[in-house]
Amino acid sequence: MSVNFLIKVLNIIFRLFGSKKAVVIASTVAEKMIPIVDINTEYGEINFYSLGGIPAWRAHTLLTKEPETIDWINKMNNNDVFWDIGANVGVYSLYAAKKGLLVNSFEPSSANYFLLNKNIEINHLSKSISAFCFAFNDKVLLNSFNMSNTEFGSAHSTFSENIDQYGNNFTPIFKQGMIGFDIDGFINQFSPKFPNHIKIDVDGIEDKIINGAKKTLNDKRLKSLLVELDLTRPEYCKEMIESIEKCGLIGGDVKFNFLPKLRGVIICFIIEI
Repeated sequence: MSVNFLIKVLNIIFRLFGSKKAVVIASTVAEKMIPIVDINTEYGEINFYSLGGIPAWRAHTLLTKEPETIDWINKMNNNDVFWDIGANVGVYSLYAAKKGLLVNSFEPSSANYFLLNKNIEINHLSKSISAFCFAFNDKVLLNSFNMSNTEFGSAHSTFSENIDQYGNNFTPIFKQGMIGFDIDGFINQFSPKFPNHIKIDVDGIEDKIINGAKKTLNDKRLKSLLVELDLTRPEYCKEMIESIEKCGLIGGDVKFNFLPKLRGVIICFIIEI
């Protein structure tokens, strides 16, 4: 269906019903026309509510953007508890749930959180995934989620600091009010199901999250941890790896992500036996 055709239809609606009713009708039609992207996986079909180009791209690249993350999830045992920190619209949360994991998804962006929950709804996975809209940090903190982009499915925003994934300062285009928790304190206060596996993809404040999770990382119930870092910050990467390994985890395979303009490294840590 072409854009010109849709414009003609909308013009007819406005002429027939007047502006107020036409806006309601056009809004309803627009909502019904949001495409659902269907992706086939070895665990069944996953549906993605694709409100915009970025969510559609994330859906289409589920199995190819970070194959190392998919391989990591594939190795987990059914009914393990998986924490997806920086879940975005939920591509890996949905995949993990379809595999049979119990998932807690954490996403501060209000736009992404909406799509995350919509994706949980349309895939009928509310019994497997619980989604929470707050940030993790090294302490409990009421601050702002500083956004470099407010589009649905966007990334590269940080909590409480204006520092991007490269360690550079940036000027937020929007500041969303947000509360942050340290992982250890959150577990102690609310007693969620303890994570057997944690994924951290937060674009710049990995150190704060790790510093607030030392007790959790030292707990033998945690089987693995996957962290996405940036190779353009070698000292930061070294400090992060050393900090994690001091908690009794050992670095596994280092996998490189060769997306254009991104030089990220994904490191999977496992509990040393």
